[in-house]
Amino acid sequence: MPDPTRRHVDDELNDSMDLFERADVGAGIEIARPRPKKILVAMDGSAQDRAVALFAKQLEDRLSCEIGYLDGEGYRSSPNSQPRVEGNVTVVDVDSSLENDYDQILAAAESFRADLLLLPCPFGRDYESLGEDSTGTVMEVIAARSEIPTVFIRRPDAVGRDPTSHVRIVLTRENAAARETANWAAGLVQPSGRLELLLMVEESTYKNFREIMNSLQPDAEFKPEDLESALARTYAQLHSGLQRASREHGFSYELIVRYEADEQPMTPEEPVTHPALIALGLVRHDHDSRNEIHDFVRRSPHPVLVVPVK
Repeated sequence: MPDPTRRHVDDELNDSMDLFERADVGAGIEIARPRPKKILVAMDGSAQDRAVALFAKQLEDRLSCEIGYLDGEGYRSSPNSQPRVEGNVTVVDVDSSLENDYDQILAAAESFRADLLLLPCPFGRDYESLGEDSTGTVMEVIAARSEIPTVFIRRPDAVGRDPTSHVRIVLTRENAAARETANWAAGLVQPSGRLELLLMVEESTYKNFREIMNSLQPDAEFKPEDLESALARTYAQLHSGLQRASREHGFSYELIVRYEADEQPMTPEEPVTHPALIALGLVRHDHDSRNEIHDFVRRSPHPVLVVPVK
């Protein structure tokens, strides 16, 4: 059998995708498309602040939402990175009695009644000082505890177009947060933008699956396509709902099924000039889900939207 880590999407997969696209999957899931009304922005004086400020301004301009900026020691960015936002701007005080940054940010989000968080990652340090090695403690705790979606921005040079021009939902397994993630992705994508649902079978998942199935059926042969088909069936109704939402609201939509995406770019576009928004669903009580989110945020050159469910 060919080495699966080098397998490209072949004719058999394309045929399977065609059948899936034409399949009668029943009623699609209704896509709610929430829009943030209050966004809390936490800047830290790092090199990432400029990208964070620009994205906040882009969302404020397009969605007419209220932007809250944390005000307190450690949260003031340099004058060059401060956004020039007029109108719906609120200064949110930091509770200095709380010792840790993540506790202060979460408390401020609650007091401001934010429905979306936006912050640099790593928080309090320049990206270049850590690179892909770490996301920092603040990201890990915010992702684990926040009850509202959070956008983490890693790259200080991701200051091109509005990332919501191209939103990609990434799912690697059955995920209880998938529907809510799709809702937020469809709500944030621009009316003329591009939304993708990427169903990705990771190498580790495939190897574990193959070992388990071979222990049960030693003579059987299992291929990545087996998991690809299963993943496609799992999300058939979500796919159908996103198709309908794209027709109703004007954005383009595409389903992608892929194996071993680690050898391919997160999106086919340049993250500096054409940053995209990667949307991930987090099941907060699931250890594997938290690890997966951390790994994606750590490696992504694009801003990452994390949508949590309990």
